[in-house]
Amino acid sequence: MHGAGPAPLVWITTPDNYDPRVQERLKREGSGRVDMLRAAGFDVRVVHSCDIVPAWNGRPRLLHDGDDLLAKRAGFLVTSWTWDPGIARHLEAVVRTIRASDSVLLTDGTLDPDGLGTDKLAMYHHAASLGAPVLPTVSVPFGRYARRALDAVRSELPEGPYVVKPRSMAMGFGVLKADTPQHLAATVDLLAPSGLGCLVQPHLPNTGDLRVYVSEGKTVAALLRRPGDEAYLANVSQGGSGSVHEPPGDTAASSERLARSLEADYLCVDWLLAGDRPVFNEWMTVLAGYEDLKGAPRLRVEAALVDHIRHRLSAAT
Repeated sequence: MHGAGPAPLVWITTPDNYDPRVQERLKREGSGRVDMLRAAGFDVRVVHSCDIVPAWNGRPRLLHDGDDLLAKRAGFLVTSWTWDPGIARHLEAVVRTIRASDSVLLTDGTLDPDGLGTDKLAMYHHAASLGAPVLPTVSVPFGRYARRALDAVRSELPEGPYVVKPRSMAMGFGVLKADTPQHLAATVDLLAPSGLGCLVQPHLPNTGDLRVYVSEGKTVAALLRRPGDEAYLANVSQGGSGSVHEPPGDTAASSERLARSLEADYLCVDWLLAGDRPVFNEWMTVLAGYEDLKGAPRLRVEAALVDHIRHRLSAAT
């Protein structure tokens, strides 16, 4: 029987995704997101996925340094993207153990989170079915069959340049630009042994991407991210810059429609600004960055995020 009081938050991170020097800097400087959640009254604990052992012994258990993280009902945030297949399998075990308990996996946040939580190909199929503009996309087969994607690229995509990106990653990690078919073939050759599922899309000249924040079915803010000089990625973590922006009405409406279709009370939808209208790129739930917003839009997003977490925790009580 769990004790009374507000449910704590446990943030499970994967430091093995980062260079150890980056991880040390993160430890020194802390996290603005964690500080915000603590200021909102949450008891936040950060743990590393490598230190957790999922188990079953009468009930689901997440063993961590002699403690069971599931001994008290909690809300869990799990940073589940990784380029290491072994870590990915371990994170699956962590996530499924949390779901089997009476704790709340706050990073689910969508209808069918396994299919629509991180898989960009699944996102494209879903978004296109709702009428959102989506780039033509080719998924690369595995291992020695990977080069079969090259024929599909020639028949399904316009002539290069191309963008090659993992199906289930974040923050612009592993996104490559291939200028020629030969460059694309070499990129596929290098990625195939990694075990990462990858996608190929046409590279379009763009002015950046637009992240639309939707809370309770309504757009509350938008962040315009622009690539740096001679760069092709707009992610702030990859050298881009971010600023508050007013989204076009149809883009806001499409973002809200996507959120409703996913039964997502809080959703961040990214659109690529290319050509005469934005093109759908991907979505994220509670882990999507907002820190480059300023002033009232940032406060609205923070309030929406806090309200969403409180609602998820209270609804599962």
